[in-house]
Amino acid sequence: MIVNQKQLAECLGISSRRVRQLREEGLFKLTQEGKGYNLEKSIQEYIEYKVNAETGRRASISKEEVQAEHEEVKKQISLLKLRRLRRELHEASDVEAFLTDMLLRFKNRLLSVPSRLAMQIAGESDINEIIQIIKKELGAVLEELSEYDPDEIDGGSAGGDYDPEEDDLEGEEGEDSE
Repeated sequence: MIVNQKQLAECLGISSRRVRQLREEGLFKLTQEGKGYNLEKSIQEYIEYKVNAETGRRASISKEEVQAEHEEVKKQISLLKLRRLRRELHEASDVEAFLTDMLLRFKNRLLSVPSRLAMQIAGESDINEIIQIIKKELGAVLEELSEYDPDEIDGGSAGGDYDPEEDDLEGEEGEDSE
């Protein structure tokens, strides 16, 4: 017997909105014509869903759905690895170490500016010449911040410390064959 959403909700003692939510979660399937729900199958699915919910198990998921989800995760991992190999992605710890080192070098260089400038400016009386000397020195210090090299972030070599073999999914693939 084919019923609409409202009729199914009345038979199950739940709201039409709940029927819609459960359908979106994959519980109730519309008939092939898409005009309603098979009442007998829907009641059986709902009873099974409630029993599983009471016993703490998730609603039944087909093996295909689990495999599809697993494949999607593997695809995402592969995309992240590819971006890392293309130098589009870096480990957060590597970026943090690089930035910490770069900012410490910048700080030290900035703090050394007064002592270097003191000697150069000491004999100068022309204000324009003093300004040029200061600008030149500050420009050199600021240049430190503009130097970005992705190879430095990953440890200094063109390939970095990344070893694609260590991230291989072969161990996970072995689990799929069972």
